[in-house]
Amino acid sequence: MRMRSPAVCSGRWIRWLTPCRRRSSPRGCARLRDGEHVSGPAAGPYRSRVVGGPAKFAGRVIRSGRQAKAVLANPVLQIYPGKGMTCVFERSKALCQMRDADEHDDRRTPDLDDCRPSCRNIARTDQDMTLVYQQAAELRTRIADQLSPTIRHERERRQLERMEQIISEHETLQEQGEHESP
Repeated sequence: MRMRSPAVCSGRWIRWLTPCRRRSSPRGCARLRDGEHVSGPAAGPYRSRVVGGPAKFAGRVIRSGRQAKAVLANPVLQIYPGKGMTCVFERSKALCQMRDADEHDDRRTPDLDDCRPSCRNIARTDQDMTLVYQQAAELRTRIADQLSPTIRHERERRQLERMEQIISEHETLQEQGEHESP
């Protein structure tokens, strides 16, 4: 039996690890230490995973598919950056449709295109909020257009109300200083 080198084996799995590693990098940990604010229902788990992930997995070499599957199943790595939010994935709380149809597959990931605003897996960092602020500004401009159809105007008004609630929650918690240090 021919042994594959760790680089070849881990390269096969790297595309699944990349989204997780982006947020649990030393930079993410440094941003938290520097006072980056995190809001949303999954703010606490986000902080603990971003701080705990690099410490637990730094320098680990994956030598087999079984090891890769075990690493991917570890909740510490289940952080997926999205548009204006970060999914701190916990399967039991997820409201989205999962990618990979097999229900018992540990590699199932959230479908970030199907993210639901009421999901308990959502965390929002200051970096995520930049996009939320931009989207809210765009909606304000569209709503101000008196010539837009009524149905579109109402839909965008409701979207803006939801976004303003997200912004308000993030800013209120930030003003109260309710962020934990890593």
